Amino acid sequence: MNRRTGTIFAPPADIVELSDRLLILVEIAGMSAGDFEISLNKRRLTISGRRNRPPLTKPAYHQLEIGFGEFRAKFTLPWSVDQEAVSASYRDGFLQIDLPRRPEKQVPVIDLSTEDTEDTEEQDKPNHD
Repeated sequence: MNRRTGTIFAPPADIVELSDRLLILVEIAGMSAGDFEISLNKRRLTISGRRNRPPLTKPAYHQLEIGFGEFRAKFTLPWSVDQEAVSASYRDGFLQIDLPRRPEKQVPVIDLSTEDTEDTEEQDKPNHD
């Protein structure tokens, strides 16, 4: 039987775009919430960790399809997210990462014609000093 050792596997994942956020759902059973490392750098999300094979005494494996050991999943996000509002939860074998869309920065527009009018009115007033 061939057994791959030292390989990093990528668990299956879904990326769902909603109007206000992205949801990333990773299927990875047998973990605890503290077993994941999640990093977000600009629009690059990386999820990594290690899932250990259950200890067995003198096993004779006949089929090995479940990934154990180190895993890593990398995603390039389609748009910038609000990094302060990102959250992650783990339940029933699924890691869910909620990535809210970053609000667009509103640029204030100054009406210069109003300022010019006020400056002109100030200049037109007689000086009674």
